[in-house]
Amino acid sequence: YAGVVDGKPAEVFPFPVTEDVLRRGQERFNIYCSPCHGRLGDGLGIVVRRGFPKPASFHEDRLRQAPVGYFFAVITNGFGRMPRYATQISVEDRWAIIAYVRALQLSQHATIDDVPQDARSQLEGASQ
Repeated sequence: YAGVVDGKPAEVFPFPVTEDVLRRGQERFNIYCSPCHGRLGDGLGIVVRRGFPKPASFHEDRLRQAPVGYFFAVITNGFGRMPRYATQISVEDRWAIIAYVRALQLSQHATIDDVPQDARSQLEGASQ
């Protein structure tokens, strides 16, 4: 739950990522993260549009490839202008937010191969 395994950022979540976890992560992300990071995680939140410096987009290769433990450390301890959220966001909610960030990242970089076989026909038919 601390985001570190053998002194390195954790590569996997400490519990299964379920639909409920993703919903909770989306809710918490929208409250705590989207004002700066934007609803899509692109770094274009409302405070940025009002002149605050733009944070990194979660869709940059560097962050798409970062281990989940890296995000846990950043939410917990802060980074650059981002304050630490250890007291505002529970450990479980930090992990839920990270799961949602991974879903956002996938949503912007998904291919047809990421779609379950039984759902592909719906997408392929919609694009024709």
